[in-house]
Amino acid sequence: MEKTDVLILAGGTLPEDLKKYSAGFDNRALLKINGKYMIEYVIDALRGVPEIGEILVVGLKEPLEQALGDRVSRVVSAKDSMLDNLQLGLDGFKGCTSLIITTCDIPLVDSGSVSRFLAACKKKTCDIYYPLIEKSLNQKKYPSTKRTYFRLKEGVFTGGNIVLVNPEGFRRNWGYIEKILESRKSPLKIIGMIGVGFIIRFLLHRLDIPLIEKTIERVAGMKGTAVMVQDPEIGIDVDKESDYLLVKELLEKN
Repeated sequence: MEKTDVLILAGGTLPEDLKKYSAGFDNRALLKINGKYMIEYVIDALRGVPEIGEILVVGLKEPLEQALGDRVSRVVSAKDSMLDNLQLGLDGFKGCTSLIITTCDIPLVDSGSVSRFLAACKKKTCDIYYPLIEKSLNQKKYPSTKRTYFRLKEGVFTGGNIVLVNPEGFRRNWGYIEKILESRKSPLKIIGMIGVGFIIRFLLHRLDIPLIEKTIERVAGMKGTAVMVQDPEIGIDVDKESDYLLVKELLEKN
């Protein structure tokens, strides 16, 4: 069985309203929920999937190594920027052709949702697979959650926090990736990269998934595809106190 390796980005700091729940670290991965660090829930889910190979974590090296032990392959010290941390992680997987990139703050994810995402990705051959979750599905299962949604011709969606990539595709097109990540907080730069027509279609709710996929290929130089998933847990991250309290309650029931 071909293995899929994993890169967990775990270098983020805690929002102000979550610091009171901290176990002594100003770090998302090391936020404790019901006696476990948040990242442990993600790792437990991944380790329950037979297709998963090595797991590399980019974060606070010493405390994460102590907390995680041999459940992960390696821990690499995080740098200040997401771009640098992504590059650190990719550098750790030379020759890898299938890599999951995930955040550390989706503690409701389980082995089944990861397996189903991987199975859905196998239907196409691309450089990047990005999960989409329908708003109705999210609200039916977790009505109290507040997510950021966007409307496309196909429906209303939110995104997930797990993507599957071909690392070689990223390396070949690193210049494009760098520009995209550096421009993510500058609307004018983004418009310049993807085009005014794309923005207008989005604002008029005329944007569709095939056009997004074509634009990704044009702008980033990589073939990408949207993957419809039925597991909203992939997109429920802990960004604020209400998220934390909801997740804590749900995990207590399990």
